[in-house]
Amino acid sequence: MTRDSADPGAASRAATSSPALHPGQLDHLGKAVLLLARELWVTRDRLAILEAVLEARGIPVAEAIRDFQPEGALAERLAAERDALARALVATLAPENPA
Repeated sequence: MTRDSADPGAASRAATSSPALHPGQLDHLGKAVLLLARELWVTRDRLAILEAVLEARGIPVAEAIRDFQPEGALAERLAAERDALARALVATLAPENPA
């Protein structure tokens, strides 16, 4: 039996015994949340518009989008864009030269 399994609350107490973020990092956290909200809204807005335009032109896409599995160059591009977003978030949360 490990020490943590002997005391199920030990991990929780250890995690809350000191703050996960320093007060100076709260601004960075707020900026990251705003970045995510902005990116999410742009994506949702563009997707809704694209689906509406295609549907208006007689091209049913909602199910096709849901079932589509990207491959090849598209899969690589999406992975690169995902990685860039992750890097932007990390840079916002923990900048190398905090202001």
